[in-house]
Amino acid sequence: MPDHCPYQTFFGNQCATYLASPQTAEIVNLAIRLGRPLLVEGEAGCGKTRLASAVAEELKLADHLIAMTVKSTSQAKDLLYRFDALRRLQDAQDPNNTDARCVHPYIELEPLGHAIQQGLPCVVLIDEIDKADIDFPNDLLDVLDRFEFDIEDLPRKESAQCAKVKDFGRHVQAPAGGVKPIVIITSNREKQLPEPFLRRCLYTQLDFPSDPAVLAEIVGKNLDVLLGEISDELIAGAVERFCQVRARGREVNVQKLPATSELVDWVRVLHWQQRSVESVSPEHLTAADQAVLFKLRQDLERYRARTAEESGE
Repeated sequence: MPDHCPYQTFFGNQCATYLASPQTAEIVNLAIRLGRPLLVEGEAGCGKTRLASAVAEELKLADHLIAMTVKSTSQAKDLLYRFDALRRLQDAQDPNNTDARCVHPYIELEPLGHAIQQGLPCVVLIDEIDKADIDFPNDLLDVLDRFEFDIEDLPRKESAQCAKVKDFGRHVQAPAGGVKPIVIITSNREKQLPEPFLRRCLYTQLDFPSDPAVLAEIVGKNLDVLLGEISDELIAGAVERFCQVRARGREVNVQKLPATSELVDWVRVLHWQQRSVESVSPEHLTAADQAVLFKLRQDLERYRARTAEESGE
């Protein structure tokens, strides 16, 4: 791998629909320069997943964004390659089909495997890694450290033939002078990740923006064609009321605080319903407000109980 950085600098403010803080942009650039995966945590709705899209867009790699959402059944090799054993079994029922005698016709590289094998600039998103079994991050350790791997399902005797037909053999690694992909991993902290895995990563946490001006700018970036129709006054007023709703929610320990994605949707709803800032009250949220801002029944019940208590109902 070359010592110089093959990627441009990520500034965080040049994406059409995303605004990263200067601190986040700095950490992204450090991860890129060091060739380390970036582990991103933070509350739901604050842009963890979209950070990868923003990096890809700003670095002119939008067509080279490789994304995988991790499931509880995911294995590390699912990111690297796929062995279609079922299709091979079906083909074996046909005596005229000679492919089934070998394994390599049924091996295909998956997103991260392609990125490693090609050695071209790209962004790889591994979303919600904490949903997987504990073995998942452990199995990724060497791959993320060296950016090479073995296709364990491919017999060694078929490696040369597979390389001839598909341009990769049993051992897959970047070509000479190849580029490490930018790897962004998100976690919702549903389970603790192994320490050896964490040591391989750089870490950042995306916090909810505390500056109303930043929130207003984020809203503006995500309103698309509505931006010209919605007044700055409505956006500023919605941001102020939204922060009050979050503060009340934190006081009653709601599990899922409304975040930036809910704020953007709320501004759209206020505009569509032609409501003024003065009509919006954190103490008397409408049914539409509640549907947009709260996603868990118990959170909404706690919020309602607090407002009822304050109003003496």
